[in-house]
Formats: sequence, structure tokens, C-alpha cells
Amino acid sequence: MPKFLIPSLTIILLFFCFPSSANSHILIFNRPADTPQARYVVDLLSTAYKEIGYELHVIDFNHQGSLAAANQGVLDGQLGRIDFVTRDYPNLLKVDFPLFEFNLVLLKNCKQCNYRDIKSLAIQSSYPAAQSYIEENPIKGDVIKVRNVTAQLNLLTQKRVEGTILLDFLLSTKHPDFNQAAFNKEILMSMQSFHFVHKRHAALIPQLTNILKKLEADGTVRTLKTKYNLTEF
Repeated sequence: MPKFLIPSLTIILLFFCFPSSANSHILIFNRPADTPQARYVVDLLSTAYKEIGYELHVIDFNHQGSLAAANQGVLDGQLGRIDFVTRDYPNLLKVDFPLFEFNLVLLKNCKQCNYRDIKSLAIQSSYPAAQSYIEENPIKGDVIKVRNVTAQLNLLTQKRVEGTILLDFLLSTKHPDFNQAAFNKEILMSMQSFHFVHKRHAALIPQLTNILKKLEADGTVRTLKTKYNLTEF
């Protein structure tokens, strides 16, 4: 690479990695997987931030590294994550308003085995929900981390693993026609998704919490859930 290009590339990278330093009223978050839940969260949080004079921007960013980037302050936080993420990413602070609920689902190849008997289990590496559950409920079998739901289901259907743990809304969105009835299905637990901001934005948390509660009280939350067909949540 020509040396004269390096300073220009550095400036460009800094501009995209630290946009909030240029404009304190813009907050940058990575684009989540495209699901009805994600669209609802972006819509709701955009409304909430606008109420307190901020603009929410969503950018394309490697999902695998988004939590680490948010913890380092490269991103301004995470749009929606489970509350356990603060254990491994302490610079992220939770806005204590549940955005939506979802189920952690176990699909199994084996007919009689229960969760603790499973010899091999596939989970998605970029979503901490399954990893957190396994840490709280350890198994003796192998845990295989893959990049996406498709890889999980391929391992399951090819019987290369005995089970896989999935977020129900990702499964239904990414693979709506997958034949879940062909496997033994168990709901491990229900979880809630919350908004997180980097600690440098700690002063915004009380404002965001109050605005989100107001949006719930005035019916905006319900309207948005209906808009994205999330009325069961």
C-alpha cells in the first residue's frame, strides 16, 4: 500500500469509528440482524432518543465483534442485548426497561436425553444468551460455537451435534419453514432484551428510562409492537 494513503485511511477509520466525538448529539450503533424485533427496537429507541435531543444512527458493523467494540467505546452501545452481557463487558450500562421477551429453545436429535445428557451442543457465538445459560447450567458434552443459525441447523440436521440452542425469534425469522417437529423441542427459559449504552453516556440513562416508560404509558410501545406483529410479547 502506498505510504501516502495510510494517513488518509486512518482519518477515515477514525471518522467512522468515533463519530460521536464529532457530534455529541449523534449516537452510533451496529445494525442488528433483520428481524421484526430488531425493527421494533430501532423504531422505539429512535423515538426515545429524539425525545431527549439525540439522533440514533445504525451502521453496518461486524456483528461478531460488536459487543467488544461497544465495550471499548468504538460504538455507543448495543441496541438490544440480554442483561448478562455486563459480566463480560463492564463498560456497557443497562437501560432498565425491557424491550421485548424471547425464549431460549433447545432442539435435540436424541429422543430420551435431557439437556444435561447432551454430548454435543451447537450455539451461535455472537449471541451471549446461550453461552450465559450454559455457564449457569454446565454440561459435560462439547459446546461448538458457530457464526449463524444456518450453521447450527445444518449441524443438527446432519446429526453432527445432538442439540442446538437458539433464540426463538431468530429461528422463526431466518428459517420460518424449518421443520421443528422433526426434533425434540424444549424451552429452556424466557429472557428479556434491554438497551445498553457505553459508560460515557451514563447521564442519558435516567432520561431514556423515563422516556421509554412514558412511551409505554401513552401507548406508543404497544402501537409499535402491533406495527411489527409483536403483540404476543
